[in-house]
Amino acid sequence: MTTDPAWALAEHVCGVSFAMLPKSTRAATRHDILDTFGCLLGGSGAPGIAELDRVLGKWGGAEESQVILWRRRLPAPQAALMNASMAHALDFDDTLDHGGSIHPGASVLGASLAVADRLGSVSGADLMLAVALGLDISCRIALASTLDRGWHRTAAMGVFGAAAAAGKLLDLSVPQMVNAFGIAFSQAAGNRQCIIDGALTKRLQAGQAASSGVLAATLAREGFTGAHNIFLGRFGFFELYQPDGYDAARLTDGLGA
Repeated sequence: MTTDPAWALAEHVCGVSFAMLPKSTRAATRHDILDTFGCLLGGSGAPGIAELDRVLGKWGGAEESQVILWRRRLPAPQAALMNASMAHALDFDDTLDHGGSIHPGASVLGASLAVADRLGSVSGADLMLAVALGLDISCRIALASTLDRGWHRTAAMGVFGAAAAAGKLLDLSVPQMVNAFGIAFSQAAGNRQCIIDGALTKRLQAGQAASSGVLAATLAREGFTGAHNIFLGRFGFFELYQPDGYDAARLTDGLGA
């Protein structure tokens, strides 16, 4: 039986250290983080954000992670939802233009900030590493999905990058990381009808991916399991989400470079 690419991706995420990141990758990641923060700042007052804050604020919960600019702390998944929704709200966030058509930074940084804040002892290098790896995973899945079937790629594919970044910060083992990807797969969602209809759910979907990534990695660390044949299984991501429109080799081509 062929090993699902999820295992190679998990080994990649778990095995890369900050020292292994090329200088160009570090520079690109810094730029991406700064750009995403700028978009988050601009999107903090966008329609839908105050409504999200009212709902999540009323629910409350453990004050684990900061909602940027809103002077509120929430459980990590909810803080990730808020921060990523703000970052994607104005649609000026980073874009993989060449074949992937995904905005990976909002969900990856949203998940990373929430987990780092919850842990409380994460270095800048560790945060940058998690973001770099999360961006890598999100973009690889988007590049491998060669047919636009109407999924909101930022959400439906970005959830895996968010899980990778959160899992890296939580120091997951390879089997745990595969479980995190499997749990993320169970939550992979988001469609582009919201774009056609001008609905606020477009920004929510990026937040949803960040929140689901945090939940997936956290559950995996506790021993919760997800599917292991995530991409090439009979009911895996490509069969269900991208039939007749994928190139699985793109997931692992040049992995580590």
